[in-house]
Amino acid sequence: MTQRSLSPQQQTKLAEALKVARLAEEKASQMSELATEIANKYQQRLYESVKSASKPSN
Repeated sequence: MTQRSLSPQQQTKLAEALKVARLAEEKASQMSELATEIANKYQQRLYESVKSASKPSN
């Protein structure tokens, strides 16, 4: 089986697609980090809320 070479136009399109894929991966990673920060923040708030609600009142 022989391998065919990509034309310059195909190479350009492939390079552009790779650039878009890398950018999408970077943005997805940033969104994941932000979502984790938000989840941790609200988990801590919930923990503190439950902790303060469970303290006996004097």
